[in-house]
Amino acid sequence: MLTRQISIITIVAVAILVLMSSAQCWADDTFDPYTETKEEYDKRAQWFRDAKVGVMLCWNPSSLIGQEIGWSRAGYGPDKYDQLYKQFTGEKFNADDWVKLFEESGIRYSNYIPKHHDGFVMWDTKTQDYNVMNTPFGRDWVKELAEAHKGSKVNFGLYYSICDWWNPAYSNKPGADLTEYRKIMKKHLEELLTNYGPVGTVWWDGNWEASMTHELGRDMYAHVRRLQPATLHGNRIDAQPRSDGPYCTRVGSFNDAPDAVGDYQAREMVLGTYYAEKAWDRCVTLNNQGWAWVPPANPRPLPELLSWLIEIIGRDGNMLLGVGPRPDGTIHPLQAKRMLEMGDWLKLNGEAVYGTRGGPYLPNHQIVATRKGKKVFVFVKKWYGDSVLLPALPAKIQSARLITDGSVTVETKADTWEITVPKVFHRSVATIVELTLDQDAMKMDTLEIPEPVAISTGKPVTVSGEWLGRELAKEHANDGDFGTIWGAPDGSRNGWVEIDLGQYEEVSSVVLDDSPFNRTRKFEVKAKVAGQWKTIAAGTTIGVRKYIELDRVKARIFRLEIQEAADVPVVREFQLVE
Repeated sequence: MLTRQISIITIVAVAILVLMSSAQCWADDTFDPYTETKEEYDKRAQWFRDAKVGVMLCWNPSSLIGQEIGWSRAGYGPDKYDQLYKQFTGEKFNADDWVKLFEESGIRYSNYIPKHHDGFVMWDTKTQDYNVMNTPFGRDWVKELAEAHKGSKVNFGLYYSICDWWNPAYSNKPGADLTEYRKIMKKHLEELLTNYGPVGTVWWDGNWEASMTHELGRDMYAHVRRLQPATLHGNRIDAQPRSDGPYCTRVGSFNDAPDAVGDYQAREMVLGTYYAEKAWDRCVTLNNQGWAWVPPANPRPLPELLSWLIEIIGRDGNMLLGVGPRPDGTIHPLQAKRMLEMGDWLKLNGEAVYGTRGGPYLPNHQIVATRKGKKVFVFVKKWYGDSVLLPALPAKIQSARLITDGSVTVETKADTWEITVPKVFHRSVATIVELTLDQDAMKMDTLEIPEPVAISTGKPVTVSGEWLGRELAKEHANDGDFGTIWGAPDGSRNGWVEIDLGQYEEVSSVVLDDSPFNRTRKFEVKAKVAGQWKTIAAGTTIGVRKYIELDRVKARIFRLEIQEAADVPVVREFQLVE
């Protein structure tokens, strides 16, 4: 009898030790995150750079009101918003269904939101009662998702917001004492990074409020890296920089301190420029209305999503697609359909996407390029006839083929390569040409292909109005800088930008850009000819750097009219090219 009791006690003790060790198997208190070499970083980030396509899931009780997660708390009313969890049932949520959809959509990593700015917690936490276990749903959402990802092609990752508008320990005031709140954050991250297995990335957010400091960022970075040394942490774990960085605006740039922390750039909607020193992703919304479930379901057109993906990977980044499930835990069929369409395209063209790096040609309005080993993939977005002329690379071409069926020829000269594809084989969005070289393309310097020069840059501009009090001045509409924006007056849904060239000039094409918000739904470009406005181009959406070829028109004054917009119209650039 005594032997049996000892055996039972031994079994229980061993089980407890196993559970304890499994919960802490990722932690390493001796780990120093500040001694990592570039080679060690590159090895840790390789899977992320190879993945190329991710998904960010925005789902919590805010879905019940069909408004933006976190941000709608103030407008809806904090008292009412903070009680939504009592109605949150999520009765049709199935983690396996989500992960299966992501796999079939070509997605290779995920970022789930266990805590947004509203402070509601979507896992079984010991830190606060305001959490998912006290809803009618009553299940550990993070645990179910982590389990569903085991054995899948989709790397499991999380999101975490530093700011917390529900928690009384948090303050957004400059110099606020966040000692107690820091303890809560650390406990949150301990739970998330020790209880749910490997976490590939943490997409941090909420670093722009005045109470956030660089010191807090470094402290949190050291803490979380010791919990799971391999996890990649977004740049917003650190305080927001004071100004734009060389490759992206403030929201996508690392802190400007020499000892800034963060493993990758998290660019929100903004595309930015080519950047290869560290990994990065650009998050974009699948639905036109926002990140969370904001009905109606209105997914962006497939060509727009694919164009974004191509522009991103050519700049050496990843695309992170924001999806908002419905209150019952399902993803709307229209959104799922669009994701699966993207997956179908990736099945055909994925070899030019997955496992590649941007370059060696830097993106321009006509081409984007990726590379892998001795292969260069040239994405031809726009054709002028059947050929595109590229600067020659320091290598010989051994073979050329289209990723999809068709014929391609390459005429090589001392300093140029001319790629020709018959029109019948041109593809919508982009025609992808694979060039196999006799040299390693990964070791080549990047090459810039000159863009056409706009004759409108800096010319006098008149607008329908301006959004006062913000950096949205009319001069931004034709300053030649794709990082600045003109905005129409607050509340408007149409507007116009007019450029006076000062003399009559022949114009052959226009360049339009209303990213990152892409609000335009109907537009016309007009020229004043013989005292009358003449429409020379028209369309619906604009997006990133839309190039429109014209029948050459000679005029002095040109106008872009945004006749319908989903929200306040904005223009990054309205350029006129000879």
